[in-house]
Amino acid sequence: MTDRIVLVTGGAGFLGEHVARSLLASGSRVRVFDHAPSPAWAGLAGLESIQGDVRDRAALVRAAAGVSAIVHAAFASPRQDASLITDVNLRGTENVSAAAAAHGVRRVVLVSSTVAGWAPRPHPFLRHSPLSRLDLYRATRTEAEVMLARASPATFAAAIVRPQSFLGPGRLGAFGIIFELIRTGDPVPVLGTGAHRYQLLGVDDLAEGIRLLAATEHEGTFLFGANIFGTVNDDLTALLAHAGTNATLRHIPAALARPALRAIELTGMVPLSEWHRHSAWGHDSVADTTRARLELGWRPERSNIEALVNAYDWYVETVARTGDAPRTHAVPRAHRMLRGLLSLLPHA
Repeated sequence: MTDRIVLVTGGAGFLGEHVARSLLASGSRVRVFDHAPSPAWAGLAGLESIQGDVRDRAALVRAAAGVSAIVHAAFASPRQDASLITDVNLRGTENVSAAAAAHGVRRVVLVSSTVAGWAPRPHPFLRHSPLSRLDLYRATRTEAEVMLARASPATFAAAIVRPQSFLGPGRLGAFGIIFELIRTGDPVPVLGTGAHRYQLLGVDDLAEGIRLLAATEHEGTFLFGANIFGTVNDDLTALLAHAGTNATLRHIPAALARPALRAIELTGMVPLSEWHRHSAWGHDSVADTTRARLELGWRPERSNIEALVNAYDWYVETVARTGDAPRTHAVPRAHRMLRGLLSLLPHA
């Protein structure tokens, strides 16, 4: 074990755990900073766990003492309260910059999101308000990137990570809904034709990319996504074949899906995932990973299908072992709305 210490904010979470394990495997020591209590795996050699809130600047400055790099992965999601999204995502990033400056930390890696590259969508009635919590989330992620870039030249080298939708054992997000439908042999709703490409990413591949980036002084934005991927139909069909249940794909026409998504957002319900949004509008979602491959030597090991299969097998194993579906960040009311649309379609 070396003397190199990397501070990981949000380190007790799904991605944070994978990043911490990747760093530990490479010989670094890891200091986890998270508002949650110490995780069950906190006893790993070389790991230190500190409970704290990124909105507490003094606590974060104390946690950054003696570290070589900071991986900032603590953010409020679109499914949380609007004030919390703004406060955590912006003040948390500001405090990370201050903590790095206070101790002369030379490297900060900000784990952002592909939504930061989306164009803003104005509310149709409230001109100066975001359309939904997803749009507020996008705005705060974008502003956090700008904030870090402005702070970095005089104090530290900053890099920004924009990953495609990632999944793996431990957390599934909206994919948990899909997996449960497949497991029980029910129809799986697909918005639109499913003929567009949606690039995914295994969480272990993302964690390795972040580890590589934290060890360099490369600056700017790095995109991460699977090297091998097909259309939504191709990838889900392969997953259905692997599962071997009676589940089938049922397509909801875009003419029905788009108004449903708009209604979900405008009524204040929690927005669905990027997967649903890109599906409804038939847009490809593909990241150019050239920088990560050429400058970091990063090579993702899992294709879209392999990432889906790996996560699905964990899901099924967990249900078999515990008798309950793992808790996901799914949004039951919004999904019931889509299932209601599906029930209006003629049976295949």
